[in-house]
Amino acid sequence: MKQTPETIIILDFGFEGIQKLARSIRDKHIYTMVMPYTVSVERIMQEKPVGLIICADSNVARTAAEIDRFLNLKLPTALIGSAAEMAGDTVAENYSCDTDALCRFCLEKCGCTGNWKMENFIDEAVCDVRAQIGNSRVVLGLSGGVDSSVVAALLHKAIGKQLTCVFVNHGLLRKNEAELVQEIFARHFEMNLCYVDASERFLNKLSGVDDPEQKRKIIGHEFIEVFAEAAAKVDAEFLGQGTIYPDILESIPLDGNPSGVIKSHHNVGGLPENMKFKLVEPLERLFKDEVRAVGKLLGLPSELIDRHPFPGPSLGVRHLGAIKRDTLHILREADAIVTEELLNSGWYHKTWQTFAAFLPVKAVGIKNGKRTYGYAIAIRSVNSVDAVTAEVVRLPWELLERMSERIIQEVDGVSRVVYDITAKPPGTIEWE
Repeated sequence: MKQTPETIIILDFGFEGIQKLARSIRDKHIYTMVMPYTVSVERIMQEKPVGLIICADSNVARTAAEIDRFLNLKLPTALIGSAAEMAGDTVAENYSCDTDALCRFCLEKCGCTGNWKMENFIDEAVCDVRAQIGNSRVVLGLSGGVDSSVVAALLHKAIGKQLTCVFVNHGLLRKNEAELVQEIFARHFEMNLCYVDASERFLNKLSGVDDPEQKRKIIGHEFIEVFAEAAAKVDAEFLGQGTIYPDILESIPLDGNPSGVIKSHHNVGGLPENMKFKLVEPLERLFKDEVRAVGKLLGLPSELIDRHPFPGPSLGVRHLGAIKRDTLHILREADAIVTEELLNSGWYHKTWQTFAAFLPVKAVGIKNGKRTYGYAIAIRSVNSVDAVTAEVVRLPWELLERMSERIIQEVDGVSRVVYDITAKPPGTIEWE
């Protein structure tokens, strides 16, 4: 198991701002990992941590014994919020939720050097990948998104021709996505790239399925099946994935109860138990902005690095309800209009993620002087640093009007366009 030197473990006893706290400390080049309070002591010690930060909100009811088992590790420990009250008599220090104070704790009490930087990460990741892979081959699912593109560049730097990238068209891609991704990678990289059109296969499996978790699991399972077939042709033993840290955090419930999962990411909770591949996930400890920084250091073009994030299940988690080919076409066309108007207005790079979502509800409207009864499209625009929290973007009203007018006029089957103003939390960035 890979350990990051000078790791600080942040234990979550129910603390609303814990991801923001972890991220702010990492900004000071001190590596942090968030773990739920249900984690075993053995699991914590596998990371060889140099210190602990225990966090709890005042409205969380926990027992002193639940905290004491971590204090018995005899590691330098900082207590945040009501954790100090629950711990009782202890040598651990009580801290406010202040980044500077906690960084001093990490540097002065835990012996951190503040040397966790992306330049060092790349060198370490390349060495780790080479040690893990040896002379074996790796197959990587390439979507053209930031995460998979950075993984592709990193793996290619580490193992070269031992890597085969498989770009799967699962029928849930954005408009012209298949052509765009193949063109970009042919232009910038000398990689083994295999294109697989499995759209009918995926859409048939998803037919009639409206539960979001089930959709993700079906997509994850089919990905593995497609990769297995592609890997058999190149005798690949390893599966490369663009898993990043927020994927893992959202797939692990705080209290250990599966019902507490925010959502199972297709590359975490959606993987089949009998999978034959060994996984290689060099970005699994990075937040999204850290992934972008790595990509820039690896020389990836702006057209890849600065693209808006796109989820692994693609339009499958932006199409509510059971996916049908005609309604999927509606979503794809509406989303293309949103992106085009963002680019034309200069707002594309002012927002972190903006997209259209399909709502399986119908409303009466008027089009070309006639009554219509069409579906609704929601536009969502957010700004975020690491995908853990997100704020709603107040797009100009004129821009929203242009998007709405074009979608209703140009996309058959739509009679309403609405704007989603829900932040994260309480909402997730994607609709499903």
